[in-house]
Amino acid sequence: MAKKLKKLEADVIVAGAGPGGCTIAKELSQKGKKVILIEKGVYSKMFYGSLLAPIRYMEKFGFLFRTVEGDWIVQGKGFGGGTLIYAGSAFVPHPGQWQQYGIDFTEELAEAKKDCWVNKTPDDMLGEGPKRLLASAQELGYPWEVIDKFVDLTKCKAECPMCPYGCPRGAKWTGMVFAEEAERNGATILPKVTVRDVIIENGVAGGVRARGSNGQEYEINGKIVVCAAGGIGTARILKRSGFDDAGSWFTGDPAIMVFGYFKKGKGGMRDMLFSVGCHDDEHGVTFANVSGPRMFWGLQRLQEKPQKPVNAIFRWGKAIGVMIKIADELDGQIHLDGRISKPRTKRDMYRLEWGAAAAEKILIKAGCDPYNIDHSGVIVGHPAATVRVGQLVDSNLETSVKNLYCCDTSVIPDAFGVPPTLVIVSLGKRLSKRLETIV
Repeated sequence: MAKKLKKLEADVIVAGAGPGGCTIAKELSQKGKKVILIEKGVYSKMFYGSLLAPIRYMEKFGFLFRTVEGDWIVQGKGFGGGTLIYAGSAFVPHPGQWQQYGIDFTEELAEAKKDCWVNKTPDDMLGEGPKRLLASAQELGYPWEVIDKFVDLTKCKAECPMCPYGCPRGAKWTGMVFAEEAERNGATILPKVTVRDVIIENGVAGGVRARGSNGQEYEINGKIVVCAAGGIGTARILKRSGFDDAGSWFTGDPAIMVFGYFKKGKGGMRDMLFSVGCHDDEHGVTFANVSGPRMFWGLQRLQEKPQKPVNAIFRWGKAIGVMIKIADELDGQIHLDGRISKPRTKRDMYRLEWGAAAAEKILIKAGCDPYNIDHSGVIVGHPAATVRVGQLVDSNLETSVKNLYCCDTSVIPDAFGVPPTLVIVSLGKRLSKRLETIV
């Protein structure tokens, strides 16, 4: 039996509960606005902080979500979006990358750092492995440094690689923190509901149509609609709403990991990941240390078919890794039939190869066996740029349809090659200030 259409109303409808959507819901509900926050994933912390977290908080478990070219796509789902599974690295954006588009979020960036627990990782929490990589990289002339993290240092623990699985001690900031605050402020939370398209009449957005995982159909009307479903989700919502170019320019900041094995001393797989590294502007490459729990290390190593499988699985205690992430070209495409295409250009391949060679030098300098170095496959970690500032949204993040905005990685104008969370929260705060004066 078909379920009766459920109709709801709000001042602001937020489609997607990643860091941008959760920020807007929190900020506007705090100002007394009636907000509905919609998310296709769960509103739950079950398995959060455990090795089962990828099953619940990653799209298609991560390993099954791939481009047509075969690369992994890492995308979070649930209230918090990608922040549920990110490493919590707080790279500060270069202001010039946004000011050329008429966007200045200097004030909001300072607010975001404070609200999202951004702190410098103290030396006593780095661990032996990251310290060896840091010293070796600096000796070779690479500008590595300690990376800021979205962590509450009073709760964080040294020698813990669990950030991507959800912190079991609640030390890592996620968008869920803002979603919970929004709910306390009176916002309506709709989990396991997928927005299909935007209701548009006479060039003005007036709501969304959505469907719950239980088959319940929704028509949600509002004065403002904000698409915040991520670089992939927002593109698909806009495509179904008549924006034919949405999904073009797709970029993903592709990454690979290079692993080595220390001859002496323990490795770095127990340590906090992405705690040291740098962004090389000249080559468009970001470096960071990699770590991870023994179980997932073994599964990943087997799948990647390393040079010496037995060593790769059983030498976890001696292993250490370096991630290379690049700013790739804007040549991908999101399709409505589920396909996601992200070819690698010659420039992309050059950057990956240059970064991998640099990572090998750093690992060997740190004391790893030069004859036992493994490379992972390519991982697309930051789906972005699918509606782009300057293309489908303006400097206020508004589309050509009045009262329809976007606020997530889809609006990023160019591939940055660094974690985007701090940028998205800052943009969410900036947009909230504008919307507060409208509704």
